[in-house]
Parts: sequence; structure tokens; C-alpha cells
Amino acid sequence: MAEEKASPQGGKNCAGCNKPMKRQKRYYRNGAYYCNRNCYKKKVAAAPAAP
Repeated sequence: MAEEKASPQGGKNCAGCNKPMKRQKRYYRNGAYYCNRNCYKKKVAAAPAAP
């Protein structure tokens, strides 16, 4: 019916590993929430480099 929108406090899942976010404290970088710094680093390393 209606599309699910992310809450202002972050999404339900980590942007790097897609695990459910349970902790109140999250790692926020580049407009996305991650469960920890390692997930952020992996996501950045996997992204193609900009020209």
C-alpha cells in the first residue's frame, strides 16, 4: 500500500551489511547509517572510485 520511509533517526538496517539496527548509537557517514566503522570502511572500499 504505502511505501516504507526511513525514520529521521536512521533506517532499520545497516547500509553496509544490511543487518537490523538494534543499538541506539549508530555510525552515520555520507547520508547513511552503519552499525559500526568497519561496515562503513567495507562499503567505501567496495564502491567504485570516482573519476
